[in-house]
Amino acid sequence: MQVIDYLVKQLHSSASYNPAVQVPPAAVLWTDEACQWQSAMPLIKQYLPELLELGEYKPEERTGPAIWLKCVIAGKLEEADFPKGKTPIIYLPGVSRKALRAVESCSDELRPLAELQYRGSWWAYNTTGRDWNLPSFLTNSNVGLELDVAKDKKTQEVIPHVLHDLLESQVESLKGRRLEVKDFQELVFNDPIKDLLGWLNQPDSKREQWDDSKWLLFCQTCASEFGYEPSEHTAPEIIQAIASAQGKWEEVWQRFEDTAHNLPSLVKAMHSAKPDLADDYSHFPGENAQEEQALEAALIGLKELPTTEVRAKILALYEQHKERESWLWYRLGDSRWLQMLAQLAEVARLTEQPFSHQSPSDMATLYHEKYWQADAAAIEAMALAREPGQQELVADVLAIIYSPWLAEITQNFQHLVRDQGYPGDSEIKEAAASHDKGMILFFVDGLRFDCGMKLQQKLDSRDIAASLKTQWSALPSLTDTAKAAVTPVAGSLTGDQETQDFKPVVAGSGSQFSSHHFKKLLEQQGWQYLKGLDTGEPDGRAWLQTGDLDNLGHHQQRKLPLGIDAVLDEIADKISHLLDAGWKHIRIVTDHGWLWLPDKLPKAELDKPLVRKYLSRCAILHDNAKTGLPQVRWHWNANVTIAMAPGVSAFTAGDFYNHGGLSLQECLTPVLDIKK
Repeated sequence: MQVIDYLVKQLHSSASYNPAVQVPPAAVLWTDEACQWQSAMPLIKQYLPELLELGEYKPEERTGPAIWLKCVIAGKLEEADFPKGKTPIIYLPGVSRKALRAVESCSDELRPLAELQYRGSWWAYNTTGRDWNLPSFLTNSNVGLELDVAKDKKTQEVIPHVLHDLLESQVESLKGRRLEVKDFQELVFNDPIKDLLGWLNQPDSKREQWDDSKWLLFCQTCASEFGYEPSEHTAPEIIQAIASAQGKWEEVWQRFEDTAHNLPSLVKAMHSAKPDLADDYSHFPGENAQEEQALEAALIGLKELPTTEVRAKILALYEQHKERESWLWYRLGDSRWLQMLAQLAEVARLTEQPFSHQSPSDMATLYHEKYWQADAAAIEAMALAREPGQQELVADVLAIIYSPWLAEITQNFQHLVRDQGYPGDSEIKEAAASHDKGMILFFVDGLRFDCGMKLQQKLDSRDIAASLKTQWSALPSLTDTAKAAVTPVAGSLTGDQETQDFKPVVAGSGSQFSSHHFKKLLEQQGWQYLKGLDTGEPDGRAWLQTGDLDNLGHHQQRKLPLGIDAVLDEIADKISHLLDAGWKHIRIVTDHGWLWLPDKLPKAELDKPLVRKYLSRCAILHDNAKTGLPQVRWHWNANVTIAMAPGVSAFTAGDFYNHGGLSLQECLTPVLDIKK
């Protein structure tokens, strides 16, 4: 990776937020009192189209005064084509964070930006809010560079002068040695391939950055190394030579392949290259684009096929196109239809036959071992569908291959529960009683099993080992019922025979269980209740809750898959923070899973006079009421009968997402144990 990759990552991370509970920041403020970064702004802006700079009015360079910047991020200027979906980054050369914070004494030139500190976020060195200067950025371990840079005056002074070339340097080439003034000076003229690719990516910008002597040296180097002098006329020939990758150009192609994610204009220009018969077609983005268009047309055509032929067609299409997964353009995200097809093919493969077994526990074992992947692939296919047209098409295909399968396996599970009973009650009570000292119970609302598996993968990528097992949800699989069952105070709760809802009561008091009672009971039993950034006392026991997937599902409905990844990242970051704070054992628990269908949960009929209370997937029946619907006993009082919506249906219409019913997806939940 190049140094600028780490810079871009740091700036993007400053704009991160949890869409379930936060609004996006209005802007990321980048103060640079010493103007150390300013010389490389033309380059940095190439990688960050959302970057704006405070300065003289030069809209073509994305630079202007404070009031102009405010108008741009507010979308009030036709002249400014700000990229959609990006958080603005405002670079403030010559401005300190302190100057912007002092609103009363803030200069008139800066005052329009001062309020952004309350609606936005800072790109700051540490918790004290210092500016990122160049030496600290290069040497800091949290950024990931951790370079050994000499601290003498000459070395420190030369860094800003070679910043442009430094940002384009490979980090690995800088590691493992002490970097002194001569090392930074050599960055300017030690890599002709890098300079050639950089010029092809931004010819005009590069020429402006180099003085005449450097430009002449570059032209001479290109002529001797590559046989071309760089010019507007030779650029297409050079691009064709890179794509063909013959002879000495093979090394140039390899470097382009390694750094293409930072060369967007060159990637676009590569579309002009056309392959000869002897060329490797994978080197030509135009070939990939044609394949993508053909694939889109083929997927649209699936809706015209008989339902029985759709799965086979999807699998055949994937066999035809999967070779392109090894192409550069796939890694650059330019093969979105192929990415979606890969997930649809996984759904098609796993749902060819519905599954059942001898008991609910046997079905759970099969689901744990294999079939959760069908749910994961369906969710991922929709998460990849960013455009409305893509979402509609993916939803239509999933409605053919996924929804009927989900309905049938749910009916199979319900029939087994009807005949053999629900296996979860004793397991839940046993789990609620086993809490060791030094454990933190980390509750995530609506962490479905496939999301738990994905969270485990995210933790593994952070070198955090987590073991995963399954646990049945309390019935019905609603937060009011099932969350209380996984708390440390579950033994102090019971259920009212005449209940009008799904909430337990505090035993002996008759008071309905609430947040107030929960915190009071936790304190009585020696538990800490953590919130926000609190880490508590790691030698004790604590309860923490964050990462509300359930709330996200109820609000986003069919678009839920687009937000899951951000919530899981937030949870993984919090776990890392707790381990750093000294906790030795973290257990992730949840209350329930959920159903998500691309074509809505079908409507189920409910004889309302028989019902005391009903929600989407379950209903409390009056005593002695008779119904043909699937029935279970309430977890908190076995004398209360709960009617369940049959299959994947719902008593209320219009939902793509809901829970509270009787299915593997709602009832079989993950438990992750993390021990330091």
